[in-house]
Amino acid sequence: MKTKYFLSLFFAASVAFSQPANPVIKKLQTKFNSINNFTANFVQNYLSSEGHDQGKSSGTLTYKRKNKFIVTLKNQIIVSDGQTVWNSDKRFNRVVLSNYNDDPTTFSLERFVFDYPPLCKIKLIRDDPASKTGSCIELTPKDQDMEFKYVKIWISPDDMISKLEVLDLGDIRYSFQFSDVKINQEISDSRFTFYPPKGMKIIDLR
Repeated sequence: MKTKYFLSLFFAASVAFSQPANPVIKKLQTKFNSINNFTANFVQNYLSSEGHDQGKSSGTLTYKRKNKFIVTLKNQIIVSDGQTVWNSDKRFNRVVLSNYNDDPTTFSLERFVFDYPPLCKIKLIRDDPASKTGSCIELTPKDQDMEFKYVKIWISPDDMISKLEVLDLGDIRYSFQFSDVKINQEISDSRFTFYPPKGMKIIDLR
């Protein structure tokens, strides 16, 4: 499910990492280490291996450390408190509950920042930190055990990710554009629990 692929890009906890030598990556890591939470608007696009448009989605994201997140789409709200994920769908009037660590689509944005660079060849595509689009780097796996062929990361002048482009092993290209990013706001942990409205079907997979 394309929506779940998008969601998984944001929310798993990072593991221990070694610092790569690339200074652009180091600035990005330093920025992420200073962030407790952020909110953003996003637009996601899908392109087939032939370059054909396969769809587009947009919504808002609220993220907090320790795997807490809220993603709001047109017909869906996905919430995680770091242990349980609630995936609610207005079209079917249902919510699916799952354990965070059991979700096979879980895929971490922080892994792109911290874990993947030491496992990849790093190429600086554009070094223009003062421009609106900022710098761009490309990560190419050193071996064939990773789930993508390349990742391009655009880094804004304030050292935040402004765009990601992922080419998966099936030659499907996903891009994720972020805007109106706001960091380190007052966001209570209580927001990261979903309470199904009366009459909503509950499917508990935990």
